Amino acid sequence: MNQFNERDFLEKYRGTDKFLSEGAKFYKLFLDLLKNEELLDKIKFANDVLQIPPIKTFISYQRDYQKNNIFNEKMSSAIKQGFGACFGYLYRFMYGGYEPKQCWVNDEKTGIKTASRFERK
Repeated sequence: MNQFNERDFLEKYRGTDKFLSEGAKFYKLFLDLLKNEELLDKIKFANDVLQIPPIKTFISYQRDYQKNNIFNEKMSSAIKQGFGACFGYLYRFMYGGYEPKQCWVNDEKTGIKTASRFERK
């Protein structure tokens, strides 16, 4: 897996700089996730085999197992899009060989209606 490169991320996903500032607590959680190989493997399994969007698995893990209340409140559009961009970058550029496929999530607490799961090309 390739390393996360913030400058490359910001170039590929223009407009996410607001996410890095406004959504700093979410961005930090994503960066922490990248250091947790065991959790990344579970999220990848859920995406690849069970076809569950990575953001849904990550939010469920944070909310249900880590008891992190950060995902019990509505997110702004910029934060939702920025978080989605992080997972897009993970699958498309760090793992490589994946394409996004939009699907319904409907997480009422965060306000996330749709998210991408990723399929191998």
